[in-house]
Amino acid sequence: MRVRILGIVAVIATAAAVAVAALASTSANGLPSYTTGYAKWPKVNRKPFTKCGPPCAHSGVKNVYTSERKVGPKYPNGTVVVKTVAQPGEKTTPLPNQVAVMRKVAGKWRYVEYVLSGSRYTVLGQGSFCASCHARARANDYVFTKR
Repeated sequence: MRVRILGIVAVIATAAAVAVAALASTSANGLPSYTTGYAKWPKVNRKPFTKCGPPCAHSGVKNVYTSERKVGPKYPNGTVVVKTVAQPGEKTTPLPNQVAVMRKVAGKWRYVEYVLSGSRYTVLGQGSFCASCHARARANDYVFTKR
């Protein structure tokens, strides 16, 4: 009986480890794999915008992409929102210098902001740091950019 229970626990632990690894996988440039191809997703803004705030956490030239369109007033679970930020006057590069990502999981948004460091992105901020600001956009499902 103990061996059977240990076997079941081992299977569950292995499945959990695989799930965590799948959620944490990143692309070659350091962004999460679930953002791959974001530039081909529908763009929320018609043209890049430069106005910032208040609040103003992402100053620069911005574009916002969504993996899914809103269903009524809300985005469905699984939606990923990517905001790219380039600084005015910088030479255009293939990669924006900042990328802010929102991902809706179980009805709640998860936030991570990345900054370009060389040719890879690293985490600049995440979690409650971002959520506290996005609370101001509650009426638009916590997304500042409207369509």
